[in-house]
Amino acid sequence: MTGGNTPATACGERDVAHLVRTARTRNGVSQRDLAERSGIGLRTLREIERGRVRAPRAGSLRRIAEALHEPELLARVAGAADADGDVTEDDPLVLRILGRLSAARGTAELVTGTPKQQTLLGLLALQANQVVERDEIVEVLWDGELPDTFGQLIHTYVSRIRVLLETRTAPGPDRATVLRRGGGYELRLGDDRLDVLEFGRLTREAEHARACDDAVDEQALLGEALRLWRGPILDGASPRLTGHPAAVEHSRRRVAAALRLADLALARGQHEEVLARLGPIARHEALHEGLHARLLTALAGSGRRAEALELFAAVDRRLRTDSGIEPGAELRDAQMAVLREDAATATAGRTAAHTTPLPQAVGDFVGRVEHFPIRQYLTGRGPFAAFGAAPVAALHGPVGVGKSVLTVQIAAAVARHFPDGVLHARMRTGTPDEVRTVLTGFVRALGGPAAGPSAGLLDVAARYQELVAGRRVLVVVDDVAGEQAVRPLLPAGPGAAALLASRAPLSGLEGAQHFRVERFTTDQSVSLLARIAGERRVLSERAAAETLAELCDGIPLAVRIAGMRLAARPHWTLARLADRLADEDRRLSELVAGDLSVRERLGSAHDALEPVLRDAVRALARSGARAFTPADAAAVLRCGGRQAEDLLERLVDHQLLEPQGGAGGTYAFPPLVRLHAWEQ
Repeated sequence: MTGGNTPATACGERDVAHLVRTARTRNGVSQRDLAERSGIGLRTLREIERGRVRAPRAGSLRRIAEALHEPELLARVAGAADADGDVTEDDPLVLRILGRLSAARGTAELVTGTPKQQTLLGLLALQANQVVERDEIVEVLWDGELPDTFGQLIHTYVSRIRVLLETRTAPGPDRATVLRRGGGYELRLGDDRLDVLEFGRLTREAEHARACDDAVDEQALLGEALRLWRGPILDGASPRLTGHPAAVEHSRRRVAAALRLADLALARGQHEEVLARLGPIARHEALHEGLHARLLTALAGSGRRAEALELFAAVDRRLRTDSGIEPGAELRDAQMAVLREDAATATAGRTAAHTTPLPQAVGDFVGRVEHFPIRQYLTGRGPFAAFGAAPVAALHGPVGVGKSVLTVQIAAAVARHFPDGVLHARMRTGTPDEVRTVLTGFVRALGGPAAGPSAGLLDVAARYQELVAGRRVLVVVDDVAGEQAVRPLLPAGPGAAALLASRAPLSGLEGAQHFRVERFTTDQSVSLLARIAGERRVLSERAAAETLAELCDGIPLAVRIAGMRLAARPHWTLARLADRLADEDRRLSELVAGDLSVRERLGSAHDALEPVLRDAVRALARSGARAFTPADAAAVLRCGGRQAEDLLERLVDHQLLEPQGGAGGTYAFPPLVRLHAWEQ
């Protein structure tokens, strides 16, 4: 097995520090410029050049080599290791062009060579299992500026690609390779070894499902196919490659698949699915009316009608400015549908009960997979529908994961299904006095008389239940302090529903359906960064953006703070902020923007713990272990094994520990929680 931290001596006889320093000097590039180009932290680059990094990560060296366009350095890095990650003999080589060109085995990304070699590999992959003539290769690689040795150069590039493929795949008829075919070359490999071929296979299966009138299977296959796309095809490659007819055709098929999936999803009311799949494509298809018409419909269906109308206005401006045309019938029809729905909502609002207002939804909300099933459940659809009782959706998740934001978005999206209004409250302590205050507010909102000062909690709760009975209302409670605190607020009987958010799961709440709010994926984190700090700026430093997402542990609050800091400092590169966050001693101090602070949120969660749990957190953090079994914890906490396991599980409920799976029953602090616990 090859680990990601390959020793520097593996790069050859010459010292890595000297090799990097010499290549940078020869190219006339400063350390700061090279750090920005490669997405490596400036301090990390300096340490590498000084020879103070005992085992530079191969992925970092690869990015440095590619930024310098140094063939010798690229070759030596390739000899050192395939890339960051683990590789076993059974891991197949996989090429990806649906996004940035990459080659990988397992979790390790391989070095794909010089820019010209990468361009040739991309061209062959665009037309895999087909012959690409030499004239076409010449045109794409050099565009008329033909060197005298072009024939030898093509031969060299092909030989290197062949070595890349053949040395990392097992011999046999399915071995990936490049074959000479007459005057051209053919990249030969199976569908499962190249994402664009896999995309083609899945869309063909979707077409077969459509012919069999199996809409559910068709939608699932299209969703799987679209998930293969990590961005525009061959993102970052030369325009001669990204504008190649084969690349254009693959992009057209992506759009066609997305349109079909959107039609299927909209027919089933799955608006968030449409936003998640079409949003990334529409950013690169700014004038495609069909895509934007479906996005308008999905935004409106999610309760974001103002955003839908803003989107129409933006597309309208682009069409008139860039193409000199007006929006077509499809886009106009989508706009008119939104306007008609606004009018109907306004009319219904005049007869609805007075309600407590929801907090304002964030304008840069990033779609989540949890959104759709929760909405389905609250509106009586989907596999978890509650029959004969008010559905209760209970969300839980770690500090800063975005439970409150998601709750508001869901409530706004389903509000039209509850014509008698929405009741919203945010808890602080969950004491009986606070519950009585919340109930009193709900009674007033429902048109009931204010409770007298002598009325107790049970009296106010009974009055509330009388008023809410038979009404189609949605009760939304954020920061729920526990089952006992929220039970009096839950409506009884069909027609109404409750949406709750808490840090710990409300596992003792009868009849509730529980939904864990997960951390952001890397793509979601990068998307939020782009919406806050600027799309062009973030995508130009994609590697640094992904590093930021990792350092923020996918916690939306941390990602949002990072984006706000970048927005406030346009002179900073993303790599500069990533370098600052890489220092664990300062990471929590860096994750502060205005009144938003990761440390403060974690401190609130820590202070709310029972003393025995606070002591356990401090002791486990003080031990310095990154992960521990109940037996390890028992030794640290000086208690019995069963008691230690109970304490660990209670900390899991409070989202301060995470089970790592496996037979050993290992637990670990999430990265940001670990840093805060160590400070305590």
